[in-house]
Amino acid sequence: MISLAPSLTEIAYAVGCGDLLVGDTRFDDYPPAARSLPHVADLMRADLERIAALEPTIVVALHDQEYEGSKIQARLRVPIVYLPNRNIADLYADITGVAQACGRQLQGAKLSAALRAEIAAVTREAALRPNHPTVLLLIGLPGFTVGKRSYLNDLIAAAGGVNIAGEIDEAYPRISDEAILRADPDVIIVTRDTPFGADIRSREPWRSLRAVRTDRVLRPPNDDVLERNGPRVVEGLRWLSAALR
Repeated sequence: MISLAPSLTEIAYAVGCGDLLVGDTRFDDYPPAARSLPHVADLMRADLERIAALEPTIVVALHDQEYEGSKIQARLRVPIVYLPNRNIADLYADITGVAQACGRQLQGAKLSAALRAEIAAVTREAALRPNHPTVLLLIGLPGFTVGKRSYLNDLIAAAGGVNIAGEIDEAYPRISDEAILRADPDVIIVTRDTPFGADIRSREPWRSLRAVRTDRVLRPPNDDVLERNGPRVVEGLRWLSAALR
């Protein structure tokens, strides 16, 4: 089996079929065993020659990867399983799909049940809080964030926050300085790959924002626990819930 997405690779190991993986992407770094697999793709391109040499019997990919997946299927005649990645609920579909692809359906069902219970518990606790802060999740400058079609929008809601871009019908929109100023978020979550030091904060629109003035600018311990819709999503959700409390 080959995985074309880091989140699916993490799922494969979590359901006990890491030993069946023969290749993954150059971004795969968790669990550590994934780092030693042949990296045959980069989320946009797949190395057909290397994939052919590994002789996979199946490939798991996300729906956004039809372009590279279609080439594998057409030229190598290897079946591709495409899985969704738009909201938290898609996590369970991904677990089911990966588990079926490698014959670990029971392990997949157990993992899904455990994650559902943990996510529900965090969501219930967050819903009972009297205040639900507005949040800007900044994934890049200038003003790149997450909208309605990103699972991160669901994650913010589950953690007890209100995404200031949650009404935008896109996955990763860019919002203007004026829109950021109007929203004036209570909290800004900045991914670790996004520069947001004192030089950036001293400029508009950032210096005028409530979150900057009150030092409510936070960075996750690891971007992947937020950005990968995989088994570690609970770790990211717990952190985000605590950050918004």
